Amino acid sequence: MKTALRAACSPLLGLALMSFTQRDTALTQTAPTTGNTIKLLALNQPPCSIPTDESVITAKLAYHIAEQEQSEYGFEVSIKFQGTDPRMTFSMSRGPANTGNIKVTSKSDTLTLTYPMATILNNPRLRRPITCYFYLHRNTEPGRSVVIAKTPPIIFAECQ
Repeated sequence: MKTALRAACSPLLGLALMSFTQRDTALTQTAPTTGNTIKLLALNQPPCSIPTDESVITAKLAYHIAEQEQSEYGFEVSIKFQGTDPRMTFSMSRGPANTGNIKVTSKSDTLTLTYPMATILNNPRLRRPITCYFYLHRNTEPGRSVVIAKTPPIIFAECQ
């Protein structure tokens, strides 16, 4: 049992990847394209801990957008959380502290994304244990995007 709990706490371990994401209120389908990648390089939230209202997730990510990818509306990297509906992920990223999404302008780079957990922690749609993903999006029109790459799920759960 302890081994299973430790495995579940591994920040890069996941049981299943989502095929849908919710970006604010717009449903977007996942459409990975060969050559698009996003990789979690560092995460400040320690394994086997549960984020609190005071927690701010800070993630260093590396992404690569394939040469053939084009978008009139650009590309973004975001953090999304697993909702109680298994087909949906979401974040609360509106307003002046829009830290859940970062527009990217180069085809390949590293970036740091921060997200205050107080923004989402008390949302009744947030599944427990808290699970998040980092997505690379191709924006298809204002307020809509397609996920072209994602990280494995990151699960925040206490380990014993």
